[in-house]
Amino acid sequence: MKKNAVPFVVLGPLCAGYLIFIAGSASLLPERVASHFGGGGEANGWMNRSADLAFLGGLGVGLPLFFIVLSLVTGLVPARFVNLPHREYWLSPERLAQTRAYISRQMIWMSCLMILFLAGIHYLTILANRATPPHLPMGLLLALTGGFLSGVAAWSVVFIRHFLKTA
Repeated sequence: MKKNAVPFVVLGPLCAGYLIFIAGSASLLPERVASHFGGGGEANGWMNRSADLAFLGGLGVGLPLFFIVLSLVTGLVPARFVNLPHREYWLSPERLAQTRAYISRQMIWMSCLMILFLAGIHYLTILANRATPPHLPMGLLLALTGGFLSGVAAWSVVFIRHFLKTA
C-alpha cells in the first residue's frame, strides 16, 4: 500500500464508525440534551437531541474535510503566506509535490485524532445526560483532553521536525 493511502484508509472507516456511533447512540440521549457544561461539570446549555446529533455528526465530517481542503490549498497559496521552517526549500518547484503530499498526510492524521476526540466527547455527553441532574464526569473529561493534547503535541513535533530538515 502506498504511504500516502494509509491515512485515508484509516480516516474513511473512522468517519463511518463515528457517524454510526452518533446515530446509534441517539436512543441513549434524552429529547432535551445537556450539551454545554460549566467548569465544575454542571449543565448550563441545552439542545434538542436531533440538533445535538446533527451538530456532532457535521463536526465529525466537516473538520476532516476542512483539513483536507487546507492541505490542498498549500500548493496554491504563494510561498510568502505559508509558514513553514525553510519554506523556500520545501516549497521550491522540485519539492512542492512532496511537501503537499506530506502536509496532506499529516492533516489526515490530525483529522483522525480529532474524530477520536469528538467520539470521546459524545460518549461523555451520553454519560452526563444519564445522571440526574446532568453532570459531566470531569475526571474522564480531563483524561480525554489530556490524551488529545498529548496527541496534538506529538503530531506537532513530528510535523515541525520534518520541515526543519533540508536534506
